[in-house]
Amino acid sequence: MGSIKRRVMMLGGAMTPPNVPMDWSWRQLATEAYCGALETVGVRPREVDMACVAYNDRTIVDSSIGPQVADALALAPKPVLVTSSACAGNGVASWAAWNAIASGRCDVIVSLGFARSDNFDAMEAMNSEGNYCDYDYLMGLTHINYGALRDDYYRRKYGATLEDAARWVWQCHWYARRNPLAAEFSKPMPSLGELAADTPDAERSRQATNRGGVASAFVLCGEDVASRWTDRPAQFDVAYAYRPPYMGNFNNWPVDGLKGYDMAELSGLMVAAKEAYGLAGITAAAADVCQVHDLTAYEGFMAIEALGLAPLGKGAQYTRDGGMALGSACPVNTYGGGPAFGHGSVGSDFQAGVIENFNQLRGECGERQVVGAKVGVNSSYGTHHSLDVVGVLQRRW
Repeated sequence: MGSIKRRVMMLGGAMTPPNVPMDWSWRQLATEAYCGALETVGVRPREVDMACVAYNDRTIVDSSIGPQVADALALAPKPVLVTSSACAGNGVASWAAWNAIASGRCDVIVSLGFARSDNFDAMEAMNSEGNYCDYDYLMGLTHINYGALRDDYYRRKYGATLEDAARWVWQCHWYARRNPLAAEFSKPMPSLGELAADTPDAERSRQATNRGGVASAFVLCGEDVASRWTDRPAQFDVAYAYRPPYMGNFNNWPVDGLKGYDMAELSGLMVAAKEAYGLAGITAAAADVCQVHDLTAYEGFMAIEALGLAPLGKGAQYTRDGGMALGSACPVNTYGGGPAFGHGSVGSDFQAGVIENFNQLRGECGERQVVGAKVGVNSSYGTHHSLDVVGVLQRRW
């Protein structure tokens, strides 16, 4: 990792609400978030040097959408970089934007992600002929199959219980009822007992809510130009790492940083966190607030362990001891997380965490505000942690 020549700052961001009409085109999703982000921070369209765009919309029938995005956003002839890395795609897009600014090639870049389900409940439609049959197809496994195996393995290895999972999900719901952008914002608050029940309905309630169509964007710039728009920018750093995507060689991969772990540990996320913390010049102990991508509570436990907030195998204990809640050393998922804010793929899974942390650092989160937050960490993954992204925001005012 070379020395940083120019710090990258975040000016602000925006995202679509959870009730986007199902008949919106991908152009409507993308332009809504893009224009919203620019308006929020006061950047004029002609001041944008580049857009880094990620999508995971299987309803797109258009080919070569890069030029079409440039046209839809009125960016031509300026460059648009399109990436596709599953649910963590907008984290990868943000990484590309970070590098373009840190190198001095661009001053202002918008990182954008959009996604839309092609059915009403994608999480229940992943069959052997569905959207994710490429994952471990030789073993006949889908994302849902693998996730269930991994969660059960984590429970057996580290002794996590349904009650622990319920506590994680309950806390996500508590925050979501205080976040107007959350999918579950206006719905009744579930009880801890309901979430802890050993029934199929309760199991479904402990998993992520599907947001449907969603898009998000935020604006990054060089530290030397940030004062044109704000006197309260946040320093942004980001890193990501891959692991082999198939279960047969997913764990104990014989390279530094990945070997010695199994399904209960997220070694790729550990690698990404180490790099992101190094770029930011912090350690895990500096984090005041954290957002993680958690389609299940067990993924949440593993994520905070890999990020260094809790020792390996102690994520459930961290939650039991109130570590997620306001007043702890580092509250977790104050935006609502997957179970209550909702799973939005590249439309929000990474950027929702960045935007939440930005608002936390600015003291704009109302009842869910973490008092005095100066450092925010977030993570997202794609294809069940074969890709992990970590972002770090720091107050610079």
